[in-house]
Amino acid sequence: MRSSIQLTTLNYALVVAEEGSFLRAARRAGIDHTALSRRIRDLEYAMGTTIFHRHARGVGPTPAGERFLDRLRSVLLELDNTLTLARTGIKDEKHRLSIGSNGMILAGRALDAIIEFGQSHPNVTVSLTEGPYPSPEAALGATQVDVVVTSSSRFAGGAFELTLWKDTLAVVLASNHSLASRSVIEWHELHQETLLVRRGETFQLADAVGRGVQFPPIVEHHVSAGILLRLVGNGLGVALIHDRDADSIPQDAVCRKLRIGGKPIQISSLARWRPDNANPALPTFISFLRDRHSC
Repeated sequence: MRSSIQLTTLNYALVVAEEGSFLRAARRAGIDHTALSRRIRDLEYAMGTTIFHRHARGVGPTPAGERFLDRLRSVLLELDNTLTLARTGIKDEKHRLSIGSNGMILAGRALDAIIEFGQSHPNVTVSLTEGPYPSPEAALGATQVDVVVTSSSRFAGGAFELTLWKDTLAVVLASNHSLASRSVIEWHELHQETLLVRRGETFQLADAVGRGVQFPPIVEHHVSAGILLRLVGNGLGVALIHDRDADSIPQDAVCRKLRIGGKPIQISSLARWRPDNANPALPTFISFLRDRHSC
């Protein structure tokens, strides 16, 4: 039976389980949804059991399928680790890993995760790419980076994807701003403000805030987070950051909770990579993220 089941099909089964839909899974995997459905049925036939229940709202794993998928995740993770060791050869051999991102992501938990990875894997030299491309996915597609950490769900292509953490957004204002005395600010109260963002953040905010929500005037800057916050401190607009980074703002600015209809605004982070990337450091990094930082 092993010879009749392809590794790609097993990866597709995990994508279907994560998406809960053949159509969404096919879009994410970059193949036709009919072909994907046929591959899953062939897998079920080869195994002699039903992995997914099909229903009007999509698909969900059967009890037997749930057990199979749980075990499959562990097996594929072990395979990734084994291939990494095989590719590395000498344990102390140095490798390079290029990580692309944009906007607010590297100002948040992603940078902490990358630092943690670098400290625990001294044989991997990490380089960060932020801003030179229209989007980090463009750099990924051009094979200029090995993996992308982003919060945008707007991506077309055959990349593999890992869902990471969720962060809550907060608003940064000048300390003398009329709203600075408030502990919580509603999104609609920013409509007359100028929202300062960095390159690539507009799409990410649109995904986080949701469709049909009015945005304040936006000015995009191709600068670092530190420079952007200095502009805010000097009264040139307001900006958004992860609330966990509130301690990093300058003295002439304040950080306040941000809500829409009384509810926090959360932004999800994702890791994306090309399945044909042969860099031996890549599966090591993905395994690290999956073990310590995936949802």
